[in-house]
Amino acid sequence: MDIFSFNYRDPIYGVILLVAIVVIVSFFSYSWGFFKTREEESSVNKFLKKFHQYAGFTEYKEIIQKKQLPIESSVLMALTFEKGGEYQKAIEIYQAILEGAKDKIVRKDILTLLGKTYYKAGFLERSREILLTALKIYPRNEDALTYLIVIYDNLREYNKALDVLETLEAFGVDVEEKKLYFKTLGVLNDKSLKEEKKLHKLREIGLDNKIVQRKLFEFSKMHNLPLSYETLKDFDFDNIIDLLWETRYDKLDEKLIDEHPLLAEIYTAKGELKLAQKSDHFILNILIKLVQAEDRSADISFDYTCNNCKNTFPLYFYRCPQCQHIGSALIGTKLTKREYEKDSLV
Repeated sequence: MDIFSFNYRDPIYGVILLVAIVVIVSFFSYSWGFFKTREEESSVNKFLKKFHQYAGFTEYKEIIQKKQLPIESSVLMALTFEKGGEYQKAIEIYQAILEGAKDKIVRKDILTLLGKTYYKAGFLERSREILLTALKIYPRNEDALTYLIVIYDNLREYNKALDVLETLEAFGVDVEEKKLYFKTLGVLNDKSLKEEKKLHKLREIGLDNKIVQRKLFEFSKMHNLPLSYETLKDFDFDNIIDLLWETRYDKLDEKLIDEHPLLAEIYTAKGELKLAQKSDHFILNILIKLVQAEDRSADISFDYTCNNCKNTFPLYFYRCPQCQHIGSALIGTKLTKREYEKDSLV
């Protein structure tokens, strides 16, 4: 029986011990992988049971699963329906794909597409739940995290948006400007703070940021709060030229106008002051020349282009309606014919 007795110093003892450790580690690794796979399948199945009871679902299920339509073709079909505004059909297709999908990455991608479709259809809570399901399968899903931030923005849950941004930051994504945006919104929508306290907190966030500058200017105008020299002296006035065009010069400190040529040019072009002879800004320069000729027939109109996706919109946006980028708006100016109000003497 000595053949089965090993001294702990025996090389064979070390080999047996190493093999035993490898077997144990492999067993636990396999068990954990099996558990995670079952958990992922359970999450997806729970979702499907909850959301796929729609009229017409059987039709798309048969097309995709029984006829074995490739996933790429099915997704293309769903995207076509989505582009045409037929979100219900796109949703049904994605759900049909999910029922037959076993691959982890495919499930993650389809859940993300489904969450985005629900968002576009206006079902924010449902979209959030689906995107969170996608993140359970694959936490490093930047697309799902980005849309989750958009949803929290729409729901005004700014602290949750900041939590998601911290996750993106851990993945190496630059989120500083987005953080400032949500901190600013958090302050402005805090009902426990009075107007002056909100202005104070915005200054603490940082007046060197364009988003904070614009939000502060808008808030001050809305609540008829004084636009002090100290607050505005370091502003990027190009970034709020459209707001300034709708603001009378006597709302600003005279010292501010004296120190910033663009302000003098704006209010000369409006015909309120006579401080500038010309401007490097093409449209302002034309208006100044027209005012000097006592011609008040022209005006400025503004449009806003996303620096990321290049789409143009008639209203200013902090977050692009198309690509969801924050702080990407570029202000464009156009010369237009002045429209006089009825019964105006001007």
